[in-house]
Amino acid sequence: MLRELRIRNFAVAENVAVPFVPGFNVLTGETGAGKSMLVDALLLVRGGRAQTDVIRADAETATVEAVFVASDSVAALLDEAGVSAEDGEIVIRRELSRSGRHRAFVNDAAVTVALLERLGDALVQVHGQHEHQRLLEPARQLDLLDRFAGAEPLRERFGTLFAKHREAREALERRRGADRDRAQREDLLRFQISELDAARLRPGEDDELRSERRRLQHAERFAAGLQEIGGLLQGDAASATTSLARAERVLSDLGRLDPAFAGPLETLQAARINIDETLMAVRGLRDQIVFEPGRLEAIDDRLEALTRLKRKYGDTEDAMLRFRAEAARELEALERHEELLAADERRLGELERELAAAAAVLGTARRQAAAALTPAVQRELRQLAMDRAIFEVAVMEQAVDELGPRGAERVELRFTANPGEPSRSLARIASGGELARTMLALQVVLSAYERAPTMVFDEVDAGIGGRAAGVVGEKLAAVAKARQVLCVTHLAPIAALADQHVRVSKAVRAGRTRAHAVVIDADERVAEIARMLGGDASGAAALQHARVLLGARRVQAARGRGV
Repeated sequence: MLRELRIRNFAVAENVAVPFVPGFNVLTGETGAGKSMLVDALLLVRGGRAQTDVIRADAETATVEAVFVASDSVAALLDEAGVSAEDGEIVIRRELSRSGRHRAFVNDAAVTVALLERLGDALVQVHGQHEHQRLLEPARQLDLLDRFAGAEPLRERFGTLFAKHREAREALERRRGADRDRAQREDLLRFQISELDAARLRPGEDDELRSERRRLQHAERFAAGLQEIGGLLQGDAASATTSLARAERVLSDLGRLDPAFAGPLETLQAARINIDETLMAVRGLRDQIVFEPGRLEAIDDRLEALTRLKRKYGDTEDAMLRFRAEAARELEALERHEELLAADERRLGELERELAAAAAVLGTARRQAAAALTPAVQRELRQLAMDRAIFEVAVMEQAVDELGPRGAERVELRFTANPGEPSRSLARIASGGELARTMLALQVVLSAYERAPTMVFDEVDAGIGGRAAGVVGEKLAAVAKARQVLCVTHLAPIAALADQHVRVSKAVRAGRTRAHAVVIDADERVAEIARMLGGDASGAAALQHARVLLGARRVQAARGRGV
């Protein structure tokens, strides 16, 4: 549940902290006092869009922070995201900045807004006046029915099959389309494969040929240079080999006279060995120089052929060989066209049967749910002083070409307040008050299927008064027995039934408006209920009426405890 909401520099709230308790919490105050501001703050915490215009005029940043008690499922969701739920608590914080660099945190760990949306769905559901318009959307009506039916897994399975069926149908259409140009494509692929095979491609051949070409172009210069090196190192009286041999003999003779003079002899011997190895390497390079007539022209022809192939099939021999392999696979598929076409048709037929079966199961669940939801909402409407209203959940089959991933049906909520008149789409005929009561009736029925442990009702009692107001309060109090409920209300009979009463007010100090929210009890609560009743709030009659309402609440609470 929601334990506390903290707001700083948000709208007209400079620094507000509101605690909440399990059960039924109400927020009251004069029109414009800032009650819906608290709901807007909760929407922001659950991943709503951040805007800079909610930051107080005298501040650069705004902060909204909510403390929740974590359930096991929410803790698992956080663990999956790499965030720990310390001491069973979740602290969600949104920081807004005029620079537009807004940030989100969960237990002081920076998170994405997408994670806040997932957490918000699991923690708190907000039902406000804007929900009335959403209720008129066909997609929203289908969602409500599926939630009531517990049909989300069935719809998910249908959606998966629908995607597979669409993919299989598109693949079959592509294969059928390819049949028209198949013969021409096969001829092209055969030509490309034969051309590449005839080239006898070898990875690295281009580099080898270019290296050989350089040697052939400069063969005479290479040969002359190697010949000169051989002469310098060995071959005449002035060569390095001869000179080293002479120096070695002189040092050897001197070393016999005095061993100290034989010291450099080892270095000379190593130099002679190095020169011998150099001579061997020079002879090897000289042997590689081939003066083969026509070889240079042959290399140029081969390189030109490779260049032509590269322009068509790839930048390297490896790329051209990959092209050849892919072409061979495509050719094989084309040659097996009829076989593969038959397989695709069988696959599509199997998916069509699976999809039809899944659609039938989903449709049955929806029709059964509609049959149960219709009288349940009808009963709630009667208790909300709409005895003559008729409510209907119509489930209609869609045409085959209108099928989508959400199933084969569309749902329409129908309503009429006048007996004898046919029920029509709720979006077309319901007045504001009728829509508010219908919305409330639906929410009461569906509250048992709500996943979130906290439900927020923002002035859903609009257009309701008289005896119906007390019934609305009883309905909300009943919902609050199973989960935490927060309700923004202007109706005293509803406020009187709350387990906790928060009064929101605003005042002007030093030329600035500031909102305040405090938990009230005892005499303060009597005074607030009296104000909500209208007339002279400080009069004895209003105060007595307020005490009666609060006394009825205490009696009801005692009955709920079995006292």
